Amino acid sequence: MQSLDELRHIQTQIHTISHYNKYFDGIGEFPHMHDRVWYLSVPKSFFDDARTAGPFEFMIAIGFAFEYVLTNLLFVPFMSGAAYNGDMSTVTFGFSAQSDESRHMTLGIEVIKFLLEQHPDNLPIVQKWVDKWFWRGHRVLGIVAMMMDYMLPKKVMSWREAWDIYFTEAGGSLFHDLARYGLRAPKYADVATAEADHVSHQNWATFYQYSHAAAFHTWIPDREHLDWLSEKYPNTFDKYYRPRWEMWAEMAKQGKRFYSMALPQLCQTCHIPMVYTEPGDPETICFRHSKFKGDTYHFCSDGCKDIFDDEPEKFVQAWLPVHQIFQGNCGGATVPDVLAWYRLNVGADNMDYVGSPDEKLWDSWQTGAVKAAE
Repeated sequence: MQSLDELRHIQTQIHTISHYNKYFDGIGEFPHMHDRVWYLSVPKSFFDDARTAGPFEFMIAIGFAFEYVLTNLLFVPFMSGAAYNGDMSTVTFGFSAQSDESRHMTLGIEVIKFLLEQHPDNLPIVQKWVDKWFWRGHRVLGIVAMMMDYMLPKKVMSWREAWDIYFTEAGGSLFHDLARYGLRAPKYADVATAEADHVSHQNWATFYQYSHAAAFHTWIPDREHLDWLSEKYPNTFDKYYRPRWEMWAEMAKQGKRFYSMALPQLCQTCHIPMVYTEPGDPETICFRHSKFKGDTYHFCSDGCKDIFDDEPEKFVQAWLPVHQIFQGNCGGATVPDVLAWYRLNVGADNMDYVGSPDEKLWDSWQTGAVKAAE
C-alpha cells in the first residue's frame, strides 16, 4: 500500500519540479543531480540506509520514526507556509502526500505494537531502531528548519514553534502512550529539542557560504527578517547569529560577498558538514570520532557516532562527496571542474540571489502585477 502511494508521490513531485523549471533556474536534470550534487547525499544516505535494512527496521525507519514522529514537521507547517505564500504547486504535492502519510503512520505504529507484543526480547531491538531513525530523521529535517526560518517570504511560524507543537507535544503524547510497552522516547530527543534554537541558523549560514557550489541562490536576511528571527529566538539569535549576518551584510556592501573556498569535513553517518555545535555550548563545533580496522571516521554528534558504532561495516561504505572530490572522482581537481561535472550553470543556477536572473525575473513579475492592479 505504501509503495503505491510513494509512486504517486514521485509523480506529483516531478510535476511540481517541471512547473518550477519553466520559470526558475537550478532545478534541472534531477536524475543527474540526484547522482552527483554534493548536498543531495544527505537525504540519499538516509533512504539508502533504510532500504538496505531488514523489512521490520525499514517500517520503523519510514512508517514510524519518519512518517509518524517527524513528517508532520514537513507536511503541516511548511506546506501551510507554501499556501500562505501562494506556492500552489508545492501545496498540491504536499497536501496530496500528507493524506497518504496519515495511512503510513498507522502502518508504522501497528508494526511497532506488533513487534512489542510478540516477545519481550524485541523491546531493546525496537528501541535501538527508534533511537537510530529518530536521530537520522532529525538530521535530514534540518533542511526544513532552514526553509521555514529563512526561505519563506511571508512567515507562518518558526522552526522552534513547529518543533514544540509537532514533536514535543505530539511526540510526547505518542511516547507516553507507548510507555506501557516499555518503549521510551528516543535517545537524544532532548539534544534535538535544544538544537531547535540553532539548527536553522547553522544550516542557512552553511548554504550561504557554499551557494557557489549549490543549485540555488541564498541571500542575507533583511533587517525586518532579522528582527523576526530575534523575536522568535530571543535566547540565541541576537547573541550567536545576528552578528554574523550583519558582518556578512557589511562585507557584501563593500563588494566582498563571502564564499568559503574550503571543502568542509563531512559526518560519516549523515553526510552533513561538521557545522553543528556542542550540546549546551553554541560556540564550539561538535566533533566525534571512531576507529574501525585502523581507519578514523568523523561524526557531527553523539547520535551519528552511536549509529556508526553499531554498524560500522555498513557506514564505512558511505559515498562522501568531499572525499570523492579529493580523490578526483567528481570531474577534476578544481571547483570549475566539479561544477561542470554537476552541470551547474554558474551565475544562473547558483551564487547570491541579488543580481541573479531569478531576481530580475521576479522583480519584473512584481512590477507587472502592480501595473495590472492599477
